[in-house]
Amino acid sequence: MRIVIIGGGKVGFTVARQLIQEGHDIVVIDSDANVAERISSALDVMSICGRGSNVDILRQAGVGQSDLLIACTAKDETNLICCMFAKKLGCRNTIARVRSPEYAEQIYLMAEDIGLSMIVNPEYTAAREIFRLLEIPSVLKRDTFADGKIEIIELAPRSGDPLDGTPLFSLSKKLNCRVLVCAVQRSGKVVIPNGDAVLQAGDKVYICAPATSVVQLLQNAGEYGKAVRSVMLIGGSSTAEYLTRLLVKSGARVKIIEIDPDKARRLAEAIPQADIVCADGTSDSVLHSETVTEMDAVVTLTNIDEENLILSMYISRLGVPLVLTKVDHTDFGGMLVNEGVNRIISPKELCAGAIIRYVRAMQNTGGSSVLALHHLVGGQVDALEFAVTKHTRNLGKTLKNIRFQPNILIASINRNGKILMPGGDDTLEVGDTVVVITTARNSFTDLNDIFADSAV
Repeated sequence: MRIVIIGGGKVGFTVARQLIQEGHDIVVIDSDANVAERISSALDVMSICGRGSNVDILRQAGVGQSDLLIACTAKDETNLICCMFAKKLGCRNTIARVRSPEYAEQIYLMAEDIGLSMIVNPEYTAAREIFRLLEIPSVLKRDTFADGKIEIIELAPRSGDPLDGTPLFSLSKKLNCRVLVCAVQRSGKVVIPNGDAVLQAGDKVYICAPATSVVQLLQNAGEYGKAVRSVMLIGGSSTAEYLTRLLVKSGARVKIIEIDPDKARRLAEAIPQADIVCADGTSDSVLHSETVTEMDAVVTLTNIDEENLILSMYISRLGVPLVLTKVDHTDFGGMLVNEGVNRIISPKELCAGAIIRYVRAMQNTGGSSVLALHHLVGGQVDALEFAVTKHTRNLGKTLKNIRFQPNILIASINRNGKILMPGGDDTLEVGDTVVVITTARNSFTDLNDIFADSAV
C-alpha cells in the first residue's frame, strides 16, 4: 500500500520503519528539515520537508493517490486539518493522533464528518494499559489476541513459588488449567522452550492462556497479589487524568501530585473524587509527607523520562509493592531492569502499535497476513496472530506432522471463539486464527512463511 505519514517524531519514525519492513511504499512529511533529512538517511523512504497542512505539500506527496494518510504530529489541530485535506484530495483512509482529553470525546462524534478512519490517543491508550497492569499486580506485562480472548502474560517467579522448579510438561496439571509457555528469559538469554525445560526463580516467563483462565492460573501459581486499592500518580498529565477516571470508577483511592498550580486546580475541578496535591512529586519530603510507603502502587507520569526512571528506582527501594514507569525512550528502561524498573509503559510505542495493527487489518482482506503483533522480552521474541484461510498450507494435518521453520511455536488456536491451547494432535482449519511465537530475527508477514519448504 502507499502510505503518507505526517510527523517524523518517535511515533512517525517507528510506524514508518515497521511498515517499510512489511513492504509498504512510504512517504514522510515533516516541517523540520533536520528531521526530514534524518528519516531519509535512516530509512528507505521519500521524505519531504514542509507543513502537512499545506495542500501543495500533500499533492507533492501524492496523497490523492494514497491508500492511507497517518497524521501524528505533536499538534491535534494540525493532525485533524491534515486528515480533512487528505480526504478532500482523494486519500482512501486517514488516521489522526489526538491527545487532548477535551478533543477526544468530541472528535469521536465528528469522525465521520471529518473523514477519519481511526483516532489514536497515546495518553488514553497508555492509561488503559496501566490500568490493566494495576488490575493484576503480579503481572509484569499483558498482551491480548483474538479480540481479547487470549492473553500472554509476563511473570517473574520467586524462590519457593509453585512455578520454581516446575518442568513445562507438568505445568498445566500443576496450574489446573491449560497453558503454554511461549518464552523464557534467564540470565539475559532468551529461549522458546520445549516440554523438558524447567522453570527457575529469577526467570522471566511468558505464558499464553485463555483470558478467562488468567486469574485462576495466577492463583494456582502463587502469583496473584492483592487488588490495588490506593494509587499515587506523580505528574498530572493527560495520561494521569484518563487513568484516574478509570481507577476511581473501579473503586480505588487516587492521589495525584502535580507541581503546576493551574494544572492541579483543573484536575481537582475535573475529578473531585481524587485527592490532588499541588507539590513537587520528586521531593523526598513531599513523598513521605504524602505517605508514599503506604500506597499499593505508584505510577510516575512526569514529562521527563529520566525523572520517571529515577523516581521509580527510589520508590521501589522504599518498598512500595508496585511501581509503574512512563517512558517514551524505552532504551533507558531496558538498562535499568535490575534496578527495580521492570514495568515500563511507552505511550508513543503503544500508539505506533495501534496504527500498525490498523494497517494490517486494512491489508488482510481474506488473506493470511498478520492480524496482530506484540514484541516480548524487550523485542527479542515476537507473538503474531494470523488468520487461517483456504490458501494456508498443511490444512487438516496434525501439528506433530508439520515441519516448521526453526524457533516456531504455535501458542494458541481460536476456533469459532473457542480457545485451544494446542498439542501435537491439533490441526489448523479454515476460519481459525492462530498465535505464533518466534524469535524476532524471523520476519514473517504471511502464515505460510512459518512452514519449512517441505512438509511431511
